[in-house]
Parts: sequence; structure tokens; C-alpha cells
Amino acid sequence: MFKTNIHNFRAISIILVVFGHCYFFGISTFADNDDLYVKVIRNLISGGSAFFVFISGFLFHHIFYKNFKFKEFMIKKTKYVLVPYLLLSTIPIVYLLIKICISGILSSNTLSLRYDELLAFPVFRHYLTGVDKSFAGYWYIPFIMIVFAISPLFVRFIKLKLKTSIVITLFLLICSVFIHKSLEGIEYNMFSVFQNVFYFSPIYLFGIISSENKNILYSKIKGNEFYILSIALSLAIFQAYIGEFGNYHKDPFTFGGIDLMIIQKILLCLFFMIFLNRFENYKLRFLEIIAANSFGVFFTHGIVIWFIGILKWKLDFSFTSNSFIIYCMVSSLVFFVSLIITLFIKRILPNYSRYLVGS
Repeated sequence: MFKTNIHNFRAISIILVVFGHCYFFGISTFADNDDLYVKVIRNLISGGSAFFVFISGFLFHHIFYKNFKFKEFMIKKTKYVLVPYLLLSTIPIVYLLIKICISGILSSNTLSLRYDELLAFPVFRHYLTGVDKSFAGYWYIPFIMIVFAISPLFVRFIKLKLKTSIVITLFLLICSVFIHKSLEGIEYNMFSVFQNVFYFSPIYLFGIISSENKNILYSKIKGNEFYILSIALSLAIFQAYIGEFGNYHKDPFTFGGIDLMIIQKILLCLFFMIFLNRFENYKLRFLEIIAANSFGVFFTHGIVIWFIGILKWKLDFSFTSNSFIIYCMVSSLVFFVSLIITLFIKRILPNYSRYLVGS
């Protein structure tokens, strides 16, 4: 059941996610201008979460579908995905609450205001949406848990004829390009989670269809995957040319143009799936280690970014903003520190690490 190409794709995906978050959360950037090439790179490094959605859909069919048992499936996902999320999400929530308390103590004349602020603190919303930018990417966990919870629908989807499955996926994709991802920051609410479920559903379904028909795809597209890559790059360039970069965000029922990012990411998913299949019989030890610890890196890299952000603020320093090399170095530092933390936790707590960092 093991698929080396998907395992390697997971490793590449987490690297792109970390590099994207390092840029978009302001830890390090590689330009302070709006040159076309800068926007193109932004478009390529952003939206890496779509790769994990595709992989989840692929693996749902490849691993779980044949002997699918909903209760066992959800117990496993709760233990190894939701529990570490809840534990680690408590860190920024407690930090923010302590920060409010300290501010109240230091400003004794506003204690009543701080008390009201504590009562109004949206703890439930933070857990439900992963909204606070203290830990990058945590919005993904509540979203994917809802996807896991509706798995019986995907079981029914798999049983449909291929043509019907493709029509449903294309229809949902058309809806997604107009709906876009949900708004972020203080405008993020519980309904935003369901908007993201709807937005990413065609990518998840595309992952399922790709797994169902993987042998056909490998035989038909092998040798032509770079044409797919060229189309994806062309889309990234076109996005940059018309002044768009990064993910598209808006309210679900307002018009904000056509979201080209989701199409670009689906094409890149197909490219990586086909291209990496060339190495199915080769073990790339470096990618193997990263893939095996990808969940740990996901859960910890936000903490590392958060910590570096605090250090930058406390020590009043910054990285050279127009250096691509500096950006790569800082992003690599964040990635490898996250990987080392994960490996360290696995070493000292081998029986509990999956509950703490998901790996």
C-alpha cells in the first residue's frame, strides 16, 4: 500500500508550506518591491496547503477506503491530528490571556476594562478556526477534521461512475474559483471553516480520482508532465501580470474575480504525482525523513516562526528584505529547527510524540 511518490510529495509539500509561511508571516522576505518575478515566486510558494488536501484525498482512497470503518478512522484522526492541535493551540491562547492580565496589572486604572476584555476573549473561536496568527497554518486542522468527519460522503463518491465523479468535481471546482478561501485575521469566524471545506473539496476529490485512476494517469501522462508544469507556471505568471499574488480571500457571496490559484495548485499536484512516480523504486533518505515527520514540522514550524517574530520585536532587528539568499537561509533555518524539535520529541517521548506533535 506504500506509495513512495506520494510520500516524497508530502516532504516537498511541507517544505513549500514552511517557506511560504516564512514569507507571508513576515519572518523574512526576498524583495521590497513589486517586480513581476517576485509576484510569480509568491504565487508559487503560497497555497501549499492545497497539496496536503490532495494527498489526504489520494490516501483516503488508497489506504482507508477498502476496509473503511468510520469510528476507527475518526478515533485515529482525533488522537493524532486533533489532540496535538488542541494541546499546541493552548499555548498562544494562554499567552494572549496572560498578556491581557499583565497589561491590566501594569495599567491599574483600566483593570475593569481588562476584565471585560478577558470575558470577551474568543477562546472557542480560536480553537475552532485556528485564527490567531501566532501559529502559522493552524486553521488547517479544524478544516481537515470536518473533511474527515464527512468521510462517508467520500465513500459514496468513490462508488460513483468515473464520468459522474469528474462532473461533480468540475462543478465544485467552478464554484470554488468564485467562492475563494475565507477571509483571515479578525474577520475569520466559524462559518469561514465551512467555506474552506467547500473551497478545497474539489482538490480532495481530485486526489481521490487520481488514486482510483493512478495507473492510467501514470501511463498516459508520463513524459508529458512538464507540459502540465509549464501551464501551472504560465498561470502563476499571468496572476502576477494582472497584479494578483498569494491566495485569494473574500466573503463567500461577494464577487472577487476568478481564483486562479486553485487551478494552478491542482496542476502542480498532478505534476508532482506523475513526476515523482519516476522515483517510485528509489529511496531518497532525506525526503523520507522529512515525510515521516511532516506533521511534526507542520505543528512546530508555527511556534518557531512565532518565537523568531518575538525575538525580532524584542531585539529590534530584521533580515535584509531584498535578498533571496537571506530569505532561503532563514526559511531553511525555520524548517530544520522544526524538524530537529520533532525528532527530539520523538526520541525522548517515543510513545507520546504523536499526541504532542502528530509524528
